[in-house]
Amino acid sequence: MTLRTRLKEPLAGSPAPSLLVVTDSYVGTTLAADYESVADVGLVTDSERVAKRAPDGVRTDVGDLTAPETLAAGSEATVAVVAVGRDRRALLVTQLLRTQFDIGSVVVLLNDPDRHDVVDDVATHVVCGSSCLSGELGAALEQTLPEPSESHS
Repeated sequence: MTLRTRLKEPLAGSPAPSLLVVTDSYVGTTLAADYESVADVGLVTDSERVAKRAPDGVRTDVGDLTAPETLAAGSEATVAVVAVGRDRRALLVTQLLRTQFDIGSVVVLLNDPDRHDVVDDVATHVVCGSSCLSGELGAALEQTLPEPSESHS
C-alpha cells in the first residue's frame, strides 16, 4: 500500500480535507505538491530553502518544528505527515501534534526500522524510509542490470 493510498482514506472523510506536512527536507515539498489537488495543504518547515520549493497553493510557515507555536499553523489539520531527518525529532513532533492539537491521523516517516515500535504507539501510520528507498533503488537496479547470460559449461 502506498503512502498516497494510506492518506486518501482519512482525507476522504472530511468535507474540507486538510493535510499538514511537517518537514525539514524536500520530501515534504514533493508530498505537498502531490496532494495539493486533493487537499487543503499546509507545510511547516524550519528551512527557508524547503519553504521556497513549496507549491504556490500551499500555505507555508517557517519556524522551530518542535515549538507548539510553529505547529499551531496546522492545528486544524485532519491528517499530518511528519517527515524530518532525525527519528527522535519526528517522535517529538508527532507527540506534540497528537497531544497539543489533537490531530487524529499522523503518518510518520522514520529512518531507522528499529524505532518503529516506539513511534507506532503515538503515530497512526509509520513508514520506514529506508525500506521505501531500498525498494525504489532495487527496482532501478533491476532495470539497469543486464539479463543473466546462459552458462557455457
